[in-house]
Amino acid sequence: MNARFSAAVRDRVAAIAFDDGGMNLLSAEALSELDATLDLLPSGIDVLCFYSAHASVFAAGADMQQMERFTPLEALRFSELGQSLFARIERLPCLTVAAIDGDCFGGALDLSLAFDLRISSPRSRFSHPGSRIGIVTGFGGTSRWRRQTDAPSARALFLGNRLFNAAEARDHELVDLVVDDLRGIEAEIAQRLLARAPAEIRFVKELGRIPISLPPEAHASFARALSAVHHNPHHD
Repeated sequence: MNARFSAAVRDRVAAIAFDDGGMNLLSAEALSELDATLDLLPSGIDVLCFYSAHASVFAAGADMQQMERFTPLEALRFSELGQSLFARIERLPCLTVAAIDGDCFGGALDLSLAFDLRISSPRSRFSHPGSRIGIVTGFGGTSRWRRQTDAPSARALFLGNRLFNAAEARDHELVDLVVDDLRGIEAEIAQRLLARAPAEIRFVKELGRIPISLPPEAHASFARALSAVHHNPHHD
């Protein structure tokens, strides 16, 4: 059993809780364990909700003490591990939700951006202190910010070391919703968004992965092909 992560599945809704007994650091071991936890989830789930079981902190980012001991090759492998894991989460066919209650800093913010939706409690705070301590994230957060939020907020976080409260994070599109109570949020999302057509969520996500750099006619061709697959009654 993984020490840092626990998973539960009920009615096609999966929930993964993160608690390392400390600040929920994204060490190499933690990233590997989260990857292994995803392996344990059954296929065909409609919702995956990720949250912290630790009071007041979602996750504190990468394990800096561990990073200080890395050789250049170990640093490269650590970066690649985070990139592949976050890309795996981003590619999941189900609806994915990061339920953020508490501090979400550094690599944890990169992790949250790999989810489809980010829902925050009012007490949550968001920051990426990399430039203040002389590092740049290696987990792919820079490219995800450009796709998911506006340039001023990215500059404020990356270059200005701004700390956003939950309301500011919502205004800057870092989070989609701020709610007072996150308990049972995955079940509520499943009831509201997936009760009618969970397959359409998968279809929309696949459409969103079509590169926007493609010519319009190529983009339309991909969309028609995906639609034919998803709406074929014999397709599983």
